[in-house]
Amino acid sequence: MFDNGIVNQVDYFFRDSDYSLTEQHAEVEGGHEGHEGHGHDEGPTVFLNEAREFGAIIDLSNDFIKQKLSLNIVDEDVSIIGAEAFMNPAKNEEFTIGYFASKDFGDFHVDFGVRHDQLDRKGSVTERHEHDEHEEDHDEHGEEHEEEHEGETTVFDRDFNNTSVALTIGRSFSDNFEMNIGWSLVERAPSAVELYMNGPHLATGRLETGDPSLEAEKGSNFDINFAYEKDGFFGSLTLFTHDVDNYIFLIDEIEEDHGDEHGDELGGLIRANHLQQDAELKGYELEFGKVFDLARGDLTVSFGRDSISGEFDDGSNIPRMVPDRNIYSAVYSEPTLDLSLRLKDVHKQTDIGFNETVSEGYEMLDLRVSKTFSVDQGAELTLSLFANNLLNEVARNHSSFVKDPVPLPGRNYGIKLSLSNF
Repeated sequence: MFDNGIVNQVDYFFRDSDYSLTEQHAEVEGGHEGHEGHGHDEGPTVFLNEAREFGAIIDLSNDFIKQKLSLNIVDEDVSIIGAEAFMNPAKNEEFTIGYFASKDFGDFHVDFGVRHDQLDRKGSVTERHEHDEHEEDHDEHGEEHEEEHEGETTVFDRDFNNTSVALTIGRSFSDNFEMNIGWSLVERAPSAVELYMNGPHLATGRLETGDPSLEAEKGSNFDINFAYEKDGFFGSLTLFTHDVDNYIFLIDEIEEDHGDEHGDELGGLIRANHLQQDAELKGYELEFGKVFDLARGDLTVSFGRDSISGEFDDGSNIPRMVPDRNIYSAVYSEPTLDLSLRLKDVHKQTDIGFNETVSEGYEMLDLRVSKTFSVDQGAELTLSLFANNLLNEVARNHSSFVKDPVPLPGRNYGIKLSLSNF
């Protein structure tokens, strides 16, 4: 199709999606008589997302260099309907153009990429008013409650122009050992939720407030990776650091910020605000193991560990950071049988952020068994069994806003059937 010697191939797509999610919330407990109108309704909250996306990847490779140009256009409408609608309808328009190049220079391999994003976030924020009346006044003005809490709506239209650059240099020192060094400058625009959220979000148990004045995050990232593989033994180590200007995060307020007089008005929800501050994240990922060739299949035994820490420029900890983890794994594989056993040892998280609590460590043991059967005319039936949290540990995900009232699932089992090639 292309005979001009410049364009080799064009891959493109168009996607039109209409997504709807309904959340049914139970009545928030802790309401008081005389405050029935201030609790949260049991009615569902409906999340709607209508998006149209076009993308294209143009292959411009030649004998000298491998290179591609990418284009992406997104038009998205987001709305939340219901008693717990925590954000007014928003519209996102995105245009992205990117370039990728890859080339070998002797013993070195170089990858380079650059991307420019033009984003338009349209939304609005309706001012929320708190009660100033005392409890006895509520009975007199109960009928006027809804009108008294209607606030002015301010419309916002934020434009962002972000440019990101990435460079990776790799070298193989032998057939078994290689090293890769990566550096990148990444800009990320705040999402519509971070900008315009302003209401009760029961999934997180918070009254979340965005900030329409948030600026784009700007991160400088560096990582180095070492990989080794020989005679069935494999290992890798990655060290990384991320310096982020204007890091966006959601943080809880303390009760003293607003006093206790409005506690009932929040229905037990915690106030939380989207803020930004310069931050640094650093950590490492380690894995090594051995593949054993057995009579009918392969057995892979491995150990992995990952650790990440994050601090703001004032020395305080970033909230909800994932704790250190050790992962022990054994996987046996045959042509029609797969069996895996994995133990995840999650450490106690004591590096807590503002208004956070310590999360205890736990051990999560999971088992997976999958068997494939041949049926008529080449079709295959796969039977999968799983057993999660076999130790029935009480486990809490430190990165979750609702880690205390909603722990991870206890011991649970399941079965799955899938038919293919029929």
